Amino acid sequence: MILTLLAAWASPVETPPALRVGTYHYPRYDRSVALAPLAALVERASGRPTEVRLLDTPEALAKALCRGEIDIAMTNLGAFVEARSCPDVRPIAVLSTPPAVLDRYRGVLLVRRDSGLASLDALGARAGDLRYTEVLPGSTSGALVQAAALRSTGRVPAFATRRHAGTHEAALAELLAGRTDVAALAEGPWRQLQADDPGTAATLRQVWRSDPLPPGPLVCRDQASVPCAAVHRALLDDDGEVAVALSKGWSETEGAVRFGAYDPARYDPFQAEPPLP
Repeated sequence: MILTLLAAWASPVETPPALRVGTYHYPRYDRSVALAPLAALVERASGRPTEVRLLDTPEALAKALCRGEIDIAMTNLGAFVEARSCPDVRPIAVLSTPPAVLDRYRGVLLVRRDSGLASLDALGARAGDLRYTEVLPGSTSGALVQAAALRSTGRVPAFATRRHAGTHEAALAELLAGRTDVAALAEGPWRQLQADDPGTAATLRQVWRSDPLPPGPLVCRDQASVPCAAVHRALLDDDGEVAVALSKGWSETEGAVRFGAYDPARYDPFQAEPPLP
């Protein structure tokens, strides 16, 4: 008996595996900084260590969630709608973003005015001769909503080339420089150009604009090894530190200071969209 107790006392205590808190990389923001308070909250709520992981794109984040490689994630709308049907992926909270910011979170399709293009139908009909630039694989306002809009015309346009600029601002710059014929991006940089340089903005034409888009929710892998309920409670009790830090890492959540409950009705209209060919 004594030997058994001594052996148990001498055995090292096994450290529980770290919970993986993740999102996707975006050049404009340091999202490791944005996620740090969230990771600390998860540690307090779970009593387990955490590690922050940044995936290359929203599409990569969705796949990592579906493979069980991320336990808790800040998503965008595109990553969420792709991952929400995967086993165990559960939305637990959404940043309460000011209405004015939500109203500005839209996607647009822009062309050069001298192209003669003035509508989605005209754009789709000439797609084979056009160079198309979007932001990132899985970008909501800079790829996915535009793909859905183009498909709504009844055709799946196959552009002469399709490339990713990396940021919304870079997609706009490609169009202004004449290196692309069509640019898919968030409305924000387009609004900014119109305000700052109306003459340059007048060389472009907006052929489509989306309705306002909801930001992606925080999601959790709902398994016995991941304390989603405890994290959910902690988020709703957050004094603002976590919400404010996250809000500074995404343009569509700017100004949020707290979390609210996930409302499925806001997200039901959105479906996963395959990329354009």
